[in-house]
Amino acid sequence: STLCSLGLKRRYARKAMPYHHYEVIGRRKPKEHKVDIEAKLKGEDTKLPETEEPKIYRMKIFAPNTVVARSRFWYFLSKLKKIKRANGEIIAVNEIFEKQPNHINNYGIWLRYDSRSGTHNMYKEYRDTTLTGAVEKMYAEMASRHRCRKSSIQIIKTCIVDDKNVTSRLTDFIGSKTEPVQFALLHRIPRPASKRFNKVYSHHRPVTFF
Repeated sequence: STLCSLGLKRRYARKAMPYHHYEVIGRRKPKEHKVDIEAKLKGEDTKLPETEEPKIYRMKIFAPNTVVARSRFWYFLSKLKKIKRANGEIIAVNEIFEKQPNHINNYGIWLRYDSRSGTHNMYKEYRDTTLTGAVEKMYAEMASRHRCRKSSIQIIKTCIVDDKNVTSRLTDFIGSKTEPVQFALLHRIPRPASKRFNKVYSHHRPVTFF
């Protein structure tokens, strides 16, 4: 029973882990030049050649923690620039936060995923208050519609789309000044007209859903 409870806890912990937006900066390790010891003992001039500063690569990654972000950074860098983890180093891992987390935006996401038949490119739009929330919605939709795992999805780029340029799937949720978006009040709680009509006990069960 204890093993089952531990397994359930781990399963629920994985589901409840939110995504974060990280900026990972890394580079290839600079080359080390060996010193000729025999020439140095003889007193000869042993000047080392100037080392070239390696290029610095910056990548924005969505991951649940910094460990996964570092792993994904080396995965993409080995595919794109042929730099392995043993030959490189990470300079910094910075988390990016939303400037206005209470403001609703339309986020566009370009992605590439691997299915059973091949590799496909796709563009999706989501309406959310944060970019990480839009990414979580994208992962959930890809898993439900295309049976696609998170490990096989690669986010190419993201952007904020204006209300006038959104696709047809989001127009129903935006509305306009003349025709605003209306939502039904499904949970209505009737209140007494005055405090003197308040009742602590009632012989009728309240019905609040219509």
